[in-house]
Amino acid sequence: MEGMTEERFITKRMMKLVYLACITPLSGLLFAAIHRMSIDNALSLIFIDVLFAILFIFYLESSRLHKKDRPDSAEDYQRMCEYYTAGIVLLLLASFFPGYTAPVFILAFLLAAGLDREQALVVMLFFIAQMGQGGNMTTGNAACYLMMALLGIIVTSMYDQKEYRRYAEIMTMALSIAVPVLFYYLEEGIPTVKLLGFSCLSGVLSILGMHFLYDILHFRLAHFGEISLDTIVDPSFHLVREIKKYSQVDYNHGIRVSRIAAHCAANVGVDVKLAAVGGFYYRLGKLGGEPFIENGVKIAQNNCFPNEIITILSEYEGEMRPISTIESAIVHITDTLVTKFELLDRTTLSSSWNRDMVIYQTLNEKSASGIYDRSGLTMNQFIKIREFLSKEEELL
Repeated sequence: MEGMTEERFITKRMMKLVYLACITPLSGLLFAAIHRMSIDNALSLIFIDVLFAILFIFYLESSRLHKKDRPDSAEDYQRMCEYYTAGIVLLLLASFFPGYTAPVFILAFLLAAGLDREQALVVMLFFIAQMGQGGNMTTGNAACYLMMALLGIIVTSMYDQKEYRRYAEIMTMALSIAVPVLFYYLEEGIPTVKLLGFSCLSGVLSILGMHFLYDILHFRLAHFGEISLDTIVDPSFHLVREIKKYSQVDYNHGIRVSRIAAHCAANVGVDVKLAAVGGFYYRLGKLGGEPFIENGVKIAQNNCFPNEIITILSEYEGEMRPISTIESAIVHITDTLVTKFELLDRTTLSSSWNRDMVIYQTLNEKSASGIYDRSGLTMNQFIKIREFLSKEEELL
């Protein structure tokens, strides 16, 4: 079962890598054709593109293999392909701007908003090299674009914080004018009206891109490639069927945890659906065998689960990572109690006093251990959940 999942995963990922390997030299060929480059220069550009494609794919795969927290999966590579392609389109458009005035800020912003900062910087350096190869860029011009790329990625980090967005936009406009003027003056002399005009245009385009596109891009980055929570708990979904086939006991356990976690979440006003789905898949790692947590996370990633669900699975029992959300804490509380009640005999549970003692003792021990300290679960919410569970009939 695990082997089949891994095979599907590898196929999806490899298709994206092949796409990156093809689109990079094709972009160079298109760049050369648009700017009517000589055959020698065009071949040099394509050679650089092929070399970068090979190294970039090696970099992505190396990062994936060594990233312990959340390895890249098929949907991450799909996202990379989309933003990389969008960056190429912007690069081609930017190449028509006069020297020093290409809207590098908006290109850096697009990549930094859609990829992680390290990937954005790597791709930006390649794009600048490609513009230099195609446009006979001077040293000063290349230094100008490099500085704008670095500043653009930094400003995007500043733009992440809503309270600083206005300042980030003002800074973008100022830097879009000041950096080209400064570098042009150092290499060419007094700036021209044309330079000032195109620098202002570049700044305006960058601000408009930041203002209107950021939230869309940020949302897509956070949720890219995910399938809906409704889909992954639908009885016809293949993982639901696989869990049921693997173990009817684990399937029934997941259903109970899911329902009770949803009730608890509703009681304290947090995401009911997230708690329900997280509860159902909390023991997903059993499908892959040991190590259970890593395999559960891996299966969820391979099937494009939402990041919030992957987080809950990675925080199973707080062993690998501390429990970081209220929903994750609720799932852990519910799974712990359901597991304990499944082990107790009916005679013990027939007494309401015994049930209350099991619930209070179990939850108080977990709380005292500090396992929920980073989850954001308040004492008031914890008490409400505990009181609710003492009356929850589905625990029986």
